[in-house]
Amino acid sequence: MKNSKRTFQLKKKVLDFFTSIFIRLRAILTFQFWNYPLYGLGLFFVLWVSYSMGGVVLSEGQIAPRDIFVRKTIEIVDVKATEERKNALLAELVPIFRIDESFTQELKKEYTTFFQELEAIRNTVTTPSISFERKEEFFREWKITPGVFEWFIETNPEKYERIKEVFFLNMEKNLGQPIREGDVEQKILESYSAYERMNLEVDEIRVLNLLTSRFLKPNARIDITETEKQRELVIKNIEPVKRYIQKGQILVKKGTIVTHTDLESLRALGLVGEQYESYLLVALGILIVFTLVFEYSFIKKFIAEIIQRNSLLLIRILTAIGVIALNALSLRFSWYLILLAAVPFILYTLMGRNLALCESLILFPLLMWGERADFMRSFYIFMNLFLPLFLLDKTIKRRDLVKTGFWIALANILMVIIFGLQEGNAPLEFLVNSVYGFGGAIIASIAALGGISLFETTFHVATDFRLLELVNPTHPLLKRLMMEAPGTYSHSLMMANLAEAAADAIGANPLLARAGAYYHDIGKIKRPYFFIENQMSENIHNRLSPHLSTLVIQNHLKDGLEIARKYHLPVEIQNIIQSHHGNTVMRYFYDKAIKQKKDDVTDTEFRYPGPLPKTQEEVLIFLADSVEAAIRSANNLNSSRLEAIVNGIVQNYLKDGQLDDSPLTMRDIHKISDAFVMILSGMFHARVPYPENTVNGEDKGSKGD
Repeated sequence: MKNSKRTFQLKKKVLDFFTSIFIRLRAILTFQFWNYPLYGLGLFFVLWVSYSMGGVVLSEGQIAPRDIFVRKTIEIVDVKATEERKNALLAELVPIFRIDESFTQELKKEYTTFFQELEAIRNTVTTPSISFERKEEFFREWKITPGVFEWFIETNPEKYERIKEVFFLNMEKNLGQPIREGDVEQKILESYSAYERMNLEVDEIRVLNLLTSRFLKPNARIDITETEKQRELVIKNIEPVKRYIQKGQILVKKGTIVTHTDLESLRALGLVGEQYESYLLVALGILIVFTLVFEYSFIKKFIAEIIQRNSLLLIRILTAIGVIALNALSLRFSWYLILLAAVPFILYTLMGRNLALCESLILFPLLMWGERADFMRSFYIFMNLFLPLFLLDKTIKRRDLVKTGFWIALANILMVIIFGLQEGNAPLEFLVNSVYGFGGAIIASIAALGGISLFETTFHVATDFRLLELVNPTHPLLKRLMMEAPGTYSHSLMMANLAEAAADAIGANPLLARAGAYYHDIGKIKRPYFFIENQMSENIHNRLSPHLSTLVIQNHLKDGLEIARKYHLPVEIQNIIQSHHGNTVMRYFYDKAIKQKKDDVTDTEFRYPGPLPKTQEEVLIFLADSVEAAIRSANNLNSSRLEAIVNGIVQNYLKDGQLDDSPLTMRDIHKISDAFVMILSGMFHARVPYPENTVNGEDKGSKGD
């Protein structure tokens, strides 16, 4: 029994151990964690590729646009000079020849056959008896003169044998070594000299000379294998032509024509499309890690809500990497054709100023370092990354991006003029660079418009563009709300005024607050007459139990979320729909249940499911909803009464913990209360009483202001 108990406890400990590991791994293996390594790898790859392919865009004969300095002392192999040296040595290389044995044997057989036929003629016939046809046939076959033929036929045997022996010995000597095409004449001359040094008669020397000229031919062929080995040996032993460039030296001076030698030096430094050296890749990786740590700290401190939005984290990765890749391509034309303004354009519109500022701050050092930018180029990059943050308004319309792009284009032209004056550029250079600068800003704004449309459609982000479409009264869902639940529609309009004013007061997004107010109760479309503002006669809840009424009322959150997803409303609006009641108690039905005293009643049964509001805009809709409903049912309203109602609602929610998850400070809450009171005072201001006008006892109505 004890053993089974111990076994059970051991299994439980092992199971608990692996469960804890699984829970920790599950916490780590989330996109909130992995998006930073993914972002870092993406930046590393795109920067590495873009820098490797576009360091300095120069070609031979081009004028250098700026001074290019050497960052380290290097030893350069002059490829062109080395190639010239190699070609000279190879030109001097003599091919290796070998005797063509088969051809040599054919030559020997040829002149041996010649003498055999001569001897046959000598032994069988005398000269006068040789026919003319026989002589012609012999001459055609052996291509010798008649005089030589007659000499061989008529000469005595001693001379014949001596000539034959001398000729054979000479041919054996010559054919025993390779004779090239150009060496034949030299060999014949050497043979002539050898014959003259012998104790021979003149006619014998003449015949030998004629035979040697007739039968001595080149018998050599090139030994390709040995010759190639010789070439490889020469190439292997060639000493490369080297030169040295000192650190800090100006490699290519601005305004000078780039030579072939300059290009070789630039390649050695990795400045014309060559891959980075390993230590530069390590430096790039360290810089990216540092900037990502800064980004994480910035986001966590100032815009923590973005960490919970996987879609927004992914959008920032796609935006930064995509724009840098496009920018690398545009820089192939000119470094004035820069598209980096698209990054703040897209991120500002989709995620606000803080994230756009954060990404601009981390991209600026990466781009400046990677482009090896001097002061002017760094300033140009800086202006394109940060100027949009100062020119864009809090609420952005599509025409604002184009207008801002135009202003940046003018700023680029101004910088081109300033840089050009400093460098003494020609008028044509001013014009070309101005066109590139202007075009870069305009292209960036157009690319940003395309990116924003893509992202807001794909990820349902609440951009100002999308929100402006949603607050348009002609939106199909608003028209449905107006027609099917007119009381709820009126309630939403009044709420929108409260929420928008409060958003302006605390620096929240007023457009999101208004859109959230419009759509927060769209779930009531499904059962509009279960809600008091849409009822024209008896309250249907008088016939229902409190618990059933609570269930019906709670369902408008679920129904609203379903409708929002059907109409592809942004996630921010969906969150407002879910959280606009928090987990507050439905006091009316809770009190009704207590009065009936049928069961032991707890307020938990009558609370909304939540969640609690987390963002500024969610809190504004949450408070505005309760305030508008309370004011609508109150009587004898004046400024002090309005202020008391608003402050009372806010204090009750603070005590109930409904605002525990919100980012608001007490100062923000006071500003919200003041904004609510100001708007409500304008809506429910005191009216001047007018006397009734009666004609013949009939009331004609009264006027009010």
